[in-house]
Amino acid sequence: MEEPRDRRIRVKTPVSFEGQSGVGQGTIFNISLTGCALESRAGVKMDSTIRLDLHIPSDKKPVKVGRARVIWTAGEDIGVEFIKMDQTGKARLQQFIETLVPKKTSKTGKA
Repeated sequence: MEEPRDRRIRVKTPVSFEGQSGVGQGTIFNISLTGCALESRAGVKMDSTIRLDLHIPSDKKPVKVGRARVIWTAGEDIGVEFIKMDQTGKARLQQFIETLVPKKTSKTGKA
């Protein structure tokens, strides 16, 4: 049985990456704490591992993903699973994702 994935959040933010097939750049179009989907013209192969720099708009330094696995490809779209990221990077990514999630408002004032 497959583990449920974290909910992906829509976003449009730059990413750069490098792996065995070279370096590339693209745009992340959805993200979670455990992975992302991006669009890139760089040729990335299924099941390859890459390093990512997630360029978060509110941060000067990118969030570094030390190792990610390509889990699907479809034309110029690529899905990756984050395998290795330090705790600081995870915390920064969590904070960024929280700014993207709409806040739930509670209804009060019931008698």
